[in-house]
Amino acid sequence: MITWTFSFDPIIAQLGPFQLGWHGIFTAVAVAVAIWFAGYLGVRIGIPQDVVYGVAGWGVVGGIVGARVFHVADHLEFYLANPLLIPMVWEGGIAVYGAFIGGIIGGGIAAWRSHLDPWPLLDIAAPAMLLGQAIGRLGCLSNGDAWGSDATGCPFCLAIRYTNSNDLLPADLKGVPTYAYPVYEIVAELILLGILWLLRDWLKVRPGLTFLLSAVGYAIVRFGLTFYRQETVIIWGLQEAQVIALVTGLLAAVLIVWRFSIARWRFAT
Repeated sequence: MITWTFSFDPIIAQLGPFQLGWHGIFTAVAVAVAIWFAGYLGVRIGIPQDVVYGVAGWGVVGGIVGARVFHVADHLEFYLANPLLIPMVWEGGIAVYGAFIGGIIGGGIAAWRSHLDPWPLLDIAAPAMLLGQAIGRLGCLSNGDAWGSDATGCPFCLAIRYTNSNDLLPADLKGVPTYAYPVYEIVAELILLGILWLLRDWLKVRPGLTFLLSAVGYAIVRFGLTFYRQETVIIWGLQEAQVIALVTGLLAAVLIVWRFSIARWRFAT
């Protein structure tokens, strides 16, 4: 087993209840890079940067709200006992699928208000979200808020041992080698992003396909990797993220079939 020991303090500075941590820094960098990348992709397909940035701003707000809501819902017992911690998103604790769904809703509202075709915007958003998510997971890696399960029995795995008192994983896992879940996800997201980039010329003539394929791809990644996490099982032996991955992945697959069926019908007529 390859084990990394993280003993550094994930909190850089603190003033009263407000903390500056590595998680917050990586999140801010992730948002900035994702917006920049979305603007770059928009120019490539003829959408002005100011339009992309305007929609992205709404998407970021929706994503932050959704990410926190889903995280709180997934750890409801803890936050019911500590309600003042609910809005403190800068301390860590966000749910990726919450960010995904909230971002889609926020960006969708902006696109609807501006009478914009949502599919090209979603095609821009998908690679940008994957890149942002890969960077943001470095924040989760720094403070242990996306911890893996006990990896003691896996001799060939990459594991992390968190030892700092401010790390956010459960107390019974501190000092224990846990699966390096954030690293696994970062690698998978970059591979998925690379595949989309290699197919970009083929995908750009099929509006919506980039987004839908990324949704299916991430659903597969998240469903599989979540077996190496330790969260609440909600149904059929599956964790919350796996259930959401099943729903979103199947929905995206259905939409792919639907859009291609329409395209073939239009071509035939």
